[in-house]
Amino acid sequence: MLRIPKVLVACFFLFAVCAQADTILCVGINDYANYPDLKHAENDAEEMGKLFRSRGHDVTVLTGEEVTTRNLQDALGKSPAFVYFAGHGKKDRLVVQDGHLPLAEMGGKGAMILLDCCYVGRSLKTSGSTKILAAAEYEAFESDGHGLFTKYLLNWLKDGKGLNEQALTTYLEKNIAEETGGWQKPVLGYI
Repeated sequence: MLRIPKVLVACFFLFAVCAQADTILCVGINDYANYPDLKHAENDAEEMGKLFRSRGHDVTVLTGEEVTTRNLQDALGKSPAFVYFAGHGKKDRLVVQDGHLPLAEMGGKGAMILLDCCYVGRSLKTSGSTKILAAAEYEAFESDGHGLFTKYLLNWLKDGKGLNEQALTTYLEKNIAEETGGWQKPVLGYI
């Protein structure tokens, strides 16, 4: 009996992402003025965007210098059904080119937000208005030309497994733990 609600929630989530195909946002930043540069965040955002476009979705991709507070707020103002961000994060905010964007400003802006960055998993709660799957509570690593979180996320999506968040979270936890010896742990929570 407990399985029915989980199935309904998963179906609703997949329906929300598919029904609002024109509202997917993918963001990536490699180069920062005040933080260490990353190697693969922009490529990861582009590849996520390409994957969703290939499935008929309209996607907005912001990378590099385009990722300012204003541009990100404008893109979030269109209420995307799905948001992906790869770059630096702090406990309760994302690091963008001209400062920080508090996670609270993303609340209610999507059916699900995926964050491939360090530390944001520490600020997630057990309930809230917006579901977030974060790469880590602490450090997030890069591997094989991708953020480690994104590498496995892309594998999952390319295999056609959809966005059932519980199954996806379990898959990410298992594979990332194996590759990092348990150092990096994805977190599913809310803001």
